Formats: sequence, structure tokens, C-alpha cells
Amino acid sequence: MSVTDQIRVAEHGRGGGRVGETPKFVVDGKPASVPLRDLPAVARKLVAHFADNVAPCSLRPGESLRGDVTEVTVRCLRIAIHLLDAGELPSDSDLADLRSSAAQWARAGFRLEYMLRIYHEGIRLGWELVTERAREGDVASVADASRLWMALLEKVTVAATTGFVAELDAIRRERDVAAQELVTALLSGQDAASVAQRSGLELADGYTVLAVSLARHPDERNPHVRPEVVARRTLRRVEIELETLCEGKHLALLGPEGGTVLLPGSSATALVDEFRERIGTVAGVEVTVALVHAEVPEIPSAAKQAHELLDLVRRLGRPAGAYSIADLALEYQLTRPGPARKHLARVLEPLDDAAELVETLETHIAHDLSRQLTARTLHVHANTVDYRLKRVAQLTGFDPTRPSGLRQLQAALIARRLEGLYPEAS
Repeated sequence: MSVTDQIRVAEHGRGGGRVGETPKFVVDGKPASVPLRDLPAVARKLVAHFADNVAPCSLRPGESLRGDVTEVTVRCLRIAIHLLDAGELPSDSDLADLRSSAAQWARAGFRLEYMLRIYHEGIRLGWELVTERAREGDVASVADASRLWMALLEKVTVAATTGFVAELDAIRRERDVAAQELVTALLSGQDAASVAQRSGLELADGYTVLAVSLARHPDERNPHVRPEVVARRTLRRVEIELETLCEGKHLALLGPEGGTVLLPGSSATALVDEFRERIGTVAGVEVTVALVHAEVPEIPSAAKQAHELLDLVRRLGRPAGAYSIADLALEYQLTRPGPARKHLARVLEPLDDAAELVETLETHIAHDLSRQLTARTLHVHANTVDYRLKRVAQLTGFDPTRPSGLRQLQAALIARRLEGLYPEAS
């Protein structure tokens, strides 16, 4: 319905109360509702104010939403007139149209902030029109009317907000279902383009595939709190932060322990690390991420690789962080079965009866070959570290103080651990 049609409807209903009825509230010897009864003029004035001061981008002349706002303004004026004439607040059924209009505004992408400001500004300006003629003798009438007017503001705000938020929830549920269908299609190699077109979601040319691991929240160990409740609350925080960070452009399949997230484009590792830290801060848990960049057709294999990398990080005891194949290329390759891995694992067999030598070698490598840090960590003298490293060289044939020997021993340590972790692949 156009603005002109709204004014015509308003003119048809001009007047408010029924003829012969005594109005509940009187100002300056006349019904308090008189300034509101010229519905077309008052509606024009209010909507013009909204367009200039509340939502200038959405209520310009000619915009379809301007007609909707005009219609709602007329309805609110009728409610206000009835309140002043009969002294009655609107019933829930009287406010049904406001809830319906708010839902339409939500569906149209109108901002909740704008909607609430329109209602509040309209009720404020309406009250100014009603009371600007008030005289000293009208104090009691105006005071009584003001209490109802404030109650009206509450009822209108609650009705409109309820309709708006309920529609937003419905929209979100629709998007969540559509997003689940799309991410499932992408991860399973189905026709994602058709799913995206049918659901109205945008399909990127490529994605950064994240395999995400969420550590247990400390509250899950609290005997007075149900762990599943804490886990659900943590997951919800992660989902909300994801929505904020990605502005709804991400796709995710997540559970309490983690899952898979697809970010459109080829996000840099540094950006993913920031993303990981923000989610961890909000959720209160450590977050570990493995990432692989892929075009749409390669997403199923990329997701498989990302989760293999994440599993490798967990099994090797690496700290929480963001990992790509570049960070774990050697380790990842050594998870593959074959004679090379078996050969590397056997390099350390001469050290089977000398656990302190293996511990010294691992600690020395972990501390970037620093004798002092290694000695301090093991609570031994630096000379003891030197002696043990020489024994490693004598028993294995590879000198950990030389680059060539160190490479072999480092690979052997990884292979030895992976032989135990992945026996089924050996």
C-alpha cells in the first residue's frame, strides 16, 4: 500500500472516539487526543521526522518501506487516541499488526535500532503534541495520562521487538539449515553450486578449510556443574564469535570438541591464528587449528588432510596453534606407511636401553640445540649433556652436533613415535 493510500485510509478514520462519549483525559478544556486526530497531517509530520533523524537511508520519499512506516504510524496514532479517549491500554490482539509489521521489517533487513527509535520518537513526539496546550489546571489529567502513556511505550516496544526478534530467529534458522546443506555438499563432493543457488547462499571459488579442535573448558571438571551444559555453552560462544568475525560468510560443522569450518577465500595463516586466538579468548578454551586452502572441487580431500594434520598435532603433543602442511610436512609424510619410516625408526634401536640418551636428544632438539637450556631442563651439568650427545653419536652412527646427523636423528625420533601411533599404517 502506497503512502497516498495510507493517508486516504487515515482520513477515512479521522476523529478517534465515538460521538457523545466523554473523553477520559482533557487538556485545556478539550479532549487530550485532539492534536492527534488529524491522522494524515500528524502521520506526515512524524514520518518526515523519522526520515530526517532516524533512518534516512531507508525512509526516503519513494522507498517502499516509507509506506509501511506510515501505515504503522497511523495504527499507533489510533491506539494513542483510544488510550486518551477511553483510558484503556491496547490488548495483545490490538498489537498483533505491530508484531506483524516488525517481522516484515526484519525480513526486509531493517535494523532493530532504527525500528525502536521510530517507535520511541513517535511516542515522544505524540506526547509533546498532546501536552503542549496543557495549563496549570491540567496537571492531574496530564499526570494520570502520562502513566498510561509510559505503559503504552512499554507495550508497543515489547510487541514490536518480539515480532522483530522472532522473525530474525526464523531467518537465522533458515540460514542455518541452508548453510548446513551447503557445507555438507561441499565436504561430500556433491553439487554445491545447485545447493547454493537453491538456498540463496553465496558460493566462493575457494575456501580455507579449517579442522578445529576445542579443548575442554575448565568448568567441565567442576563436580557441581554438568559437563554437557558447559560444553554446549562453550560451543555457543564459539558459534556467536564466528558469526561476528565472519559476518555470516563462513560455513561450519561444529560440535563440543570441534569440527570443520570453511572460510571463503585463501585466508593467510596469520589471519587464521588471530581468528583462533579470538575464539579461544571468548570461549575460554585452547583452540588448535589445521588449515588447508582448496578450490571447491578439492574441498573433500582438503578437509581430510586438514583433520589428518590436526590429529598429527594432537598425537605429537604440539602446543595449541594454527598449523598448515608447511609446518608439518616432514611429520605428515612420515605418517605414510613404507620401508623408509621403518628404517628411520630403527636408527634409534641402539638407544632402547638408554632412556636418558633419548630424553637428552629430544630436549636438546626442543631447545634449539642450546646446551645450557638442555642442562637446566634436565637438571644436569652442561658437560653431561655433551657426554650424552657423544654417546648418541657412538651408538647410532649419527652425530647430533652436526647438521647431517641431526637431520637423521630428528627424523628418526618422529618416525619412532609415529610407528607406535600408526601401527595399522606400517
